[in-house]
Formats: sequence, C-alpha cells, structure tokens
Amino acid sequence: MLTGFDVPLILAASQPIDSIFRSVNTYPHLASTTIAGTPETVPDADLVASARVVLDDLYAGELRALHDLYERREAEGRTSQDVAEVARFATYGAVDTVFADIDEVVPGSIDESDGAVTFSQANDAAAYGVIDEITRRVWLSGGRVLAVRRDDVPGESSVAAILRYKF
Repeated sequence: MLTGFDVPLILAASQPIDSIFRSVNTYPHLASTTIAGTPETVPDADLVASARVVLDDLYAGELRALHDLYERREAEGRTSQDVAEVARFATYGAVDTVFADIDEVVPGSIDESDGAVTFSQANDAAAYGVIDEITRRVWLSGGRVLAVRRDDVPGESSVAAILRYKF
C-alpha cells in the first residue's frame, strides 16, 4: 500500500510480532520506535497520542540532520538567508531545500523572469506573501520545502535556503 511513498510507517505490536515483522519488512521508512503492546487492547486515542510522540521524534531528527547539512553547505558558500536572494535562487530552480517561517508574512511580489523582489507595505492581492511564493517556486522546481517555526529556521530568519550549487 505504501509503495512509492516516503511516509513513516509506525508499528504497533508486541513481541514476537514486532521482531518478526521487522525481519521481513522491506518498506524503507519503517520507524525504528515501536508502539509497544497489543494494539487491539489500546484505545484509539492512546495509539494516536503514542504515534504523535514517535512522529515528533522522527521529524525532530530529520530537522537536526537538515540543520547539520545547512551548516556544511554554509561553509561551502551554498546557503542564503536573504529573502531577495532566496527569491532569485528559487526562480532559477537553484534551491534544494528551503526553511520557511510559517508565521512570517512578507508582503510584496517576485518578478517571474528574474526573481527580483518588490517589497510592499500592504498585504493584498497585488502584494502576496513573498515567503509563500518562494516556497511555491522551490516546490515546483523539485526542491524540499520545510514549513517550520522561526526557531527552526537557520539563523532564525524568515527564510533560509540550501542551494543546489555554489553561486
């Protein structure tokens, strides 16, 4: 059922089913943490709460790994935290991964041809969210988009990008 997807699979099982399943499993995104116990006897709400803890740990680990990658790429000159630069790089398809602050709204627009940003005071139909447009362009060019809180954006800025190559 999950072939072609990269979503985590969380196993809820007791021993020996846990070990048996893990020995025959071929799905590469099976979480290393198991929700212990017999799922038939655990209320659904408890399973959901346990799954949330496993997912939170998985995503925290992925975020740490991406922060480490950001630091390595920063040393290579392959990162940016400047909104105008990231918009230009996103327009040219040069952004591999973008960290975007989900609470930040930067009114303005991005030129379709060269990625130049025109900042605005008003947030209306003509001056949409620049950060949202950056994430759209990254996503359309096959990049990874991480919508996170400001504390999880490298440099705690509005946006940070890992570039595919050095500029």
